Order: sequence, then C-alpha cells, then structure tokens
Amino acid sequence: MKPIRVLNIDEIALEKGHGNFVLVLSAPEEGYVLEVLPNRERKTLENWLESLAPEVKKAIKVVNLDMWEPYTLAVKAKLRYARIVVDRFHVMKNLNHCLTMARREIQRNASNEVKEQLKGSRWVLVKNQKDLNEKQRAKLDSLYQVSPELKACHQLKEQFRTIFETITDREKARTALLRWIKQVEKQSVTALQSFLVTLKNWFDLILNYFLERWTNAFAEGINNKIKLIKRRAFGYTNFDHFRLRILVECAPNPT
Repeated sequence: MKPIRVLNIDEIALEKGHGNFVLVLSAPEEGYVLEVLPNRERKTLENWLESLAPEVKKAIKVVNLDMWEPYTLAVKAKLRYARIVVDRFHVMKNLNHCLTMARREIQRNASNEVKEQLKGSRWVLVKNQKDLNEKQRAKLDSLYQVSPELKACHQLKEQFRTIFETITDREKARTALLRWIKQVEKQSVTALQSFLVTLKNWFDLILNYFLERWTNAFAEGINNKIKLIKRRAFGYTNFDHFRLRILVECAPNPT
C-alpha cells in the first residue's frame, strides 16, 4: 500500500437490520477503497493498522470517522501522527434524529387537529431550511404555529448547521458551539439533551473538522456504490465475496 495522507473509516451493514457491520477503509484524496474488514471491533481495526508499513502509518495525518469509540481507541493506539476528525454529517444525523424523536413524541400526545398538521412533516424538519421549496416553507410555518417546542428544536438545529457551513476557524467554531450549548441549556429544550451529551463527549474531535473541513463525504459516496453492489447481488451473506466485489469495483483508477 502506498502512503496516503487522509484515511476514512466507515461501516456498512452486510445484512440490513441484523447489526452485522463490515468496516470500509478508504483514501478520499486518492479516490479508492483500501480494505474491507469483517467487523467494526477495535482489535480488528488495530490489527489492520498494525499491518501497515511504518512509513505508511507515519504518512497518515487525518482520520475521518463517526462517533464509535472503538475506532478512536484503535487510531490513537496505532497512528501516533494522525489527527482524528469526527465526521460532521454523522453529528448532524444525530441531531436530526433527536428532532425526529421530538416530533414523534409531540405527535403521539397531540390533539387530532395538531396530529393532522404534523403529518408528513419529517423531511420538512430535517432538510436544510435554505433548500425548502415554497410548499415546504408553508408547511414549516404551520408547524411553528402548532408546536412552539418543535419550532425551538428546528431553529436550534438550523443554527447548529449554520456554524458548520459558515465558520472556517477552529477557535471561532469553539466559541460558537459553546454559545449554542448555553442557548439549548437556557431554553431547557428537553428533546436535545441527549444530543448535548454526545456533543460534549466528542467536542474536541468534532472541532477538528474546522482545521481542514474534512468529512466522510467520499466514504458516504463509496457506501452508496456498495449498496448498489448489494442490490445487484440481492444481498451478500458471504463476507469474502462481498469484500472482493467491493475491492474490484472501488479500485484505484489506472494511471
């Protein structure tokens, strides 16, 4: 394996709904999959990292990953020179999940009239507000009127997203995120309390995004390609066959 500067770590389900994950390691700057591992356990990843040549390990400066602690422990143990970056899209996915849970809870306890207003509102709430069309904006306005709690959650979600889209300096991002945390705490937004715990636990690694603004976007693109591979084969139950097909179809472009 040739030295790379940036390593992406992401998982994908071998069988949907069974918690059977395989680990996909890719090089976004070079544009290909490096390896596919049979599970997402710390030891499995550590063994692969340990197998790399010393010059390859030393060359890796950035590792993008989601908020799965075994990954961070493995990287800290085996890649001394690498900076760990928590993928911003996984952070946003976590926040949107809290928003969705809040909507479901409010909908469950609402009057029939309010329930009717909340129908079909999932994507209006989690989609970037700037990307809403006129009909969706009208729907959002109606949600604001029937549920002040959802309005508060949604506006805080949009403020959080804006921080990641507009700030390019790590220290400025730190200040903005700390201010956002205080705002959530001051408003006592119950639905976002679990997200606050996650944000605080991973705070420094999330902030590393603002150093180079690296994300797992390439890995997500690879995952979409892998899903196509699975659909064409009507799913894979044999890991070795699955791994080989991914490595073949996501190989480096010939020079």
